[in-house]
Formats: sequence, structure tokens, C-alpha cells
Amino acid sequence: MLALALGGVLLGVGEASFGDVRRASGPGAAHAQETPPPSWARSLEVVASGVTVRAAPSVRAARRGTVRTGTRLESLGWTRGEGCPSGGWHRVGADAFVCEGLVRPSAEAPGGEALPVVPPGALLPRVHAFVGADGTWAYARPDDYFSDEWSESLGRGFGLAVGERRVLDGVAFARSLGGLWVPEDQLRFARGSDFEGAVLEGTLDVAWIAREGVAVRAWNGARPGAVVRRARARERVRVLGLLPGGRVRIEDGVVEARALRWPRPVDVPAEVAANERWIDIRLGAQTLVLYEGARPVFATLVSSGRGGPGHATPTGSFRIWVKLAEDTMDDLDRDDVETNYAIEGVPWVQYFAEGVALHAAFWHDDFGRPRSHGCVNLSPRDARRLFALTGPTLPPGWDAVLSTPSDPGTLVRVAP
Repeated sequence: MLALALGGVLLGVGEASFGDVRRASGPGAAHAQETPPPSWARSLEVVASGVTVRAAPSVRAARRGTVRTGTRLESLGWTRGEGCPSGGWHRVGADAFVCEGLVRPSAEAPGGEALPVVPPGALLPRVHAFVGADGTWAYARPDDYFSDEWSESLGRGFGLAVGERRVLDGVAFARSLGGLWVPEDQLRFARGSDFEGAVLEGTLDVAWIAREGVAVRAWNGARPGAVVRRARARERVRVLGLLPGGRVRIEDGVVEARALRWPRPVDVPAEVAANERWIDIRLGAQTLVLYEGARPVFATLVSSGRGGPGHATPTGSFRIWVKLAEDTMDDLDRDDVETNYAIEGVPWVQYFAEGVALHAAFWHDDFGRPRSHGCVNLSPRDARRLFALTGPTLPPGWDAVLSTPSDPGTLVRVAP
């Protein structure tokens, strides 16, 4: 079942997942302050799960993002507004307000973890595994395995973000984010690709070998000579110039231009301000370049949509409209496909065209070739790098952040 790519289905940014300030009628309401926070307070600690930050002091205002429990937000002012049971809203940033019933004053300085949290030495924030066969049974508790009391039947390719691992009576189990326990002998664990792109110094002189065994020929200044070596697939090379006959000069010889994944310089979009960061994606080359104005600063290979109904990456100019530390993605609502997929905890997600996103892909190592259901797959290292460099910036302790008119998100241009 696993399609080894994500489609353009956006989960985790709906009304329920972004929370609702009406939660203040629950446990967090005990901390409601009907006046501004006391003078000793240095921050506001989030005390409810999935707290929604609004762009104005009203439950009807646009969402600005969600914040994790325990995060301490900066207190920049207090005002009355609409929809918060206690009546008060705290301003915690530019175009950012939170209902006072969801926070409490804290004597500690503002702070929170940069999400997603990557353990030291790890490539990914979580351990990931995929179901190996259709009809794999999953259990509400590990004990249920021994009495055959299964809870759900999972399809091949279902992707688990492993929250916990446990051994019971000699059987190893892994727990999904959704709380299902699956025997580990029914899973294959994903490692993630070590591939990463190239940091540039303002010159777009990088390319990658498109396939294994490409001939690199000697160059005498006039014509190509004998084969001096065979290049590896996805080997990074420095381009010195384009030669007649569709050949490219690299540092140790000459290769055919068609044997390269080669990002080419492009014009700066009219809507990009001077020195503003923006992204150029070329589907034909399967490349992505991050620019600062006209200056290229990073380039890499991607895996875009593989084409066909519902699987093509849309072309055009877009703005990143929401960034999520991680998201669960699936196409389980589609009945027009032969097989469906579901993958938990995909990290460093940046949606730019409705439900089409830039995100890490840890289930394949085939960057430079179309592979997805429409999203733009990046290696884990590249996804993490881009996530940190694009707007809107995800503040520490926030799970998600949406763009606003004053912070419209990084421009992403996708061309054939």
C-alpha cells in the first residue's frame, strides 16, 4: 500500500486541531485573571493542550498558531475581547493574542523548546516504522496480543511515529502516536536519507549526476577525450561552464548536460523585495534553490509529484501559509485511488499550495526523481534547514504558525 510519498492532504490544521479558546471552561480556567498579570510575572505559561493563538483578541479572529503546554510566552499587554470566558486576552507577539484562561503568570523568563525536538545525534525527531503486510493487527494494549483481542487492522505501508517501545513476555511492541500497539516483527523501521544539498556563496555552480555510471571525459580545451572515470548517481559536481554540443565542463572533465540535475539561474519574481528569501523549484530538474534576492544561498534535489490524476505538483507562485513542526498525513478520504496511505508525525512541514507542502521524507532515498503524491519531498537534513530559514518563523514552543498579511510567508515558485 505504501506509495513512498505524501499526497496533498492537509491534516492537523482544522478547527479541532488548532484548539478553541472555549477550552478555558475546563481545567485551565482556574488560572484566569480578570485583570492584567501581576507585576512580578515575567511570562505567561501555557497550561492547556493545543492552545490557539489568535491574530486579534477574539475567538472569531484568524488563527496565528498553536502552542505546546509548558511554553512561557512573552506578555506584551492585556485587553478585553470576545469569546474568552474571563473576558481578557494577552498579547504575546505581533498579531498574536491568547485567552487568559489558557495561561497563568510565571516568574520565569519567556521560553520554550524549538520544535520539533531532534535528539542529539539523531536525523529525525522520532523513530518511524512502516507496516509490512496488509491485515496487520494492532492492539489497544500489548496484553491484548496474547488473547487475540485486536483493535484495528492496518494496511501495508501504514506509517507509525513510534511513541513508546515495550517488550512483554518476549514480544516487542511499538506504540503509534494514535495509541495503537503493533508487534515489531510486523514492522520495518525507517532510517532516513543522509543526502543533503549544498550551501552556496552567491554563485549557482552546483549540479548532481542524474544516474549511476555517467562518463566523465577528459577535456583538452577543444574537445572531449577518453573516459577518465564513471560518476556515481547523485554525486555533487561543480559546474565550470556550458560547452557546445550539450556538454558541461566540471572540475575534472566533461559530462553530457542531460546527465545532470542542474539548477539554472532564474529571474527574481517581481513580488520579492530586495534581499528577501524565496524558493525556486524546477520540476524538470527536480531541484530547489533558496535565494536571497538574486543571490542563491542553498540548492538541493527534491522529489516532487510523480504525475497523473491527483499526483502532480502544481506550478505557479505561492506563499507558505502555514508551518507545522510535524503533521500526520493521509488520503484515507479518497475513494478514487487503488490504495490509500497514512503516515504519522511527518516533520518540518510547510504548506504553500492548499494541501501541498515542502516536508521531510524519511521513507525513500531517491531525491532527484519524482516520487510523491504532489508534495515536494526533501531529505531530513534539507527539510530541517529550509524550515529554519523560511517565513513565517515558528517561535520556540509553538507547534504551528500561520502567515498573516504583515508576515505573508516565504514565496515558493514552482516551474515545469
